[in-house]
Amino acid sequence: MYVVGRVGGSVSVHREAAHRMGADKANGVVNYCRRPPQRPLLQKIRYAIWNPEERTFLGRTAHRWGVIGLIYLVMYICIIIFFSICMCGLLATMDDKIPYFTLADSIIGDNPGMGHRPLVFEEGALIWYDADNASQYDKYVRSIDQFLAPYENKSLLVTRGENQRECGEVKPPRAEVCAFNTSLLGPCAHKHAYGYPTRTPCIIIKLNKLYDWNPIFYDDPATLPPGMPPDIKEYINKTTTPQERRKVWVSCAGERPADVEALGPLRYWPYPGLPETYFPYDNTPGYLSPLVAVQLLNPTLHQIINIRCRAWARNIRYTESLKERLGSTHLEIMID
Repeated sequence: MYVVGRVGGSVSVHREAAHRMGADKANGVVNYCRRPPQRPLLQKIRYAIWNPEERTFLGRTAHRWGVIGLIYLVMYICIIIFFSICMCGLLATMDDKIPYFTLADSIIGDNPGMGHRPLVFEEGALIWYDADNASQYDKYVRSIDQFLAPYENKSLLVTRGENQRECGEVKPPRAEVCAFNTSLLGPCAHKHAYGYPTRTPCIIIKLNKLYDWNPIFYDDPATLPPGMPPDIKEYINKTTTPQERRKVWVSCAGERPADVEALGPLRYWPYPGLPETYFPYDNTPGYLSPLVAVQLLNPTLHQIINIRCRAWARNIRYTESLKERLGSTHLEIMID
């Protein structure tokens, strides 16, 4: 269709004006079935971005872009509002200190794991050093120093130790926690380099924090498990009060017969157990886990010794599997 006009008796065909006036529209309606005009490639690209005849950018007019933009704006505002309502509802049901799922209902479960120091992550569970070479055992001393830093420097704690107290055999109030005195570790202290220069190294053992977990103790000398080491049984039998026996006991031993022979005698500082006053863990700020230092008094030199330390409580499951170590921690040590 063309628009025909008479100017001075002559007929002129205004093709450009015809396109601008919607010559490709019937009664103002776009005919989408029309064949697109043939244009060179570069012109096609230029027209795809901006079409000066139809005044469209990327195929849409300013009005259509405005409508689409308004739709998306309203849609995303609604999504943000609905998401905010859901988050507010979720956060209203949560507590900063109390996990929503605990113990058996949680992914962690109700069986606490164990950990040990020193632990140099590049070497895994292996401790290997020459006692005559300070540069070799210094990395293990630094590892223990770093771990014990919050115990010895209260300013590193969130509460700066203001809510810590010496508990003895009495549990602290809800907002307070028990302090752990590292001076009780005896020769397994920093001033002795944790025994590494004298070939009597110390291993620091701890029980991993598990919210709201309460141990069920082996506190009756008559019902101790048959697999418990004799030295731990002897210590329990020597206790004089029931409160002294209310501990999560800790023992270490060689994993194989050759390791048992090479490991030699052990000594536990301050005693082979974690007191009841530190349980349960309830996310109170400033809490520090109780520790047991295990000192190797006469280990065989120039030989790798596989050691497994485990915790003893009626509700701690233990497996001897090397792949899934429940209730224990594994380490290897070789002293030259």
